[in-house]
Amino acid sequence: MKAERLILSFIAILIGLLVAGVAFYFYQSTKKLKNADTKTITIKINPSPTPDTSLFLTIDSPKDEAVFSRKTITISGKTKPDATILISTELSDEVVKPARNGNFSTTLSIGDEASIIEITAFFANGEQKTIRRTVSFTTEEF
Repeated sequence: MKAERLILSFIAILIGLLVAGVAFYFYQSTKKLKNADTKTITIKINPSPTPDTSLFLTIDSPKDEAVFSRKTITISGKTKPDATILISTELSDEVVKPARNGNFSTTLSIGDEASIIEITAFFANGEQKTIRRTVSFTTEEF
């Protein structure tokens, strides 16, 4: 007798939820908005700032993750002629001044196995740009 009452109660609750859900659905579908209730939103898109291409630093050599069979490598690239270049490795730091056309080149020694070379250009306006290269030394033949 108690089990029948319990089952009947669950069935009654399910039917009540179903009827309430159907009634709510019909209420929402017949509901109409007045023009005063709708709002128009205008979004103004501002153009993004253009990057300053006058501050540039490109590295021609070495390529990232290059493998060398000699410990002395050449670092070359191009930047603004009035910039100052700082080349840093685990072993040393070197300051290079670019030529009138912006080209620069120097040689430096790398350590055994993997080395990180950090090339930073310091510009006259106080800004800087850094490029990192990972190079490796090995005596293995490929």
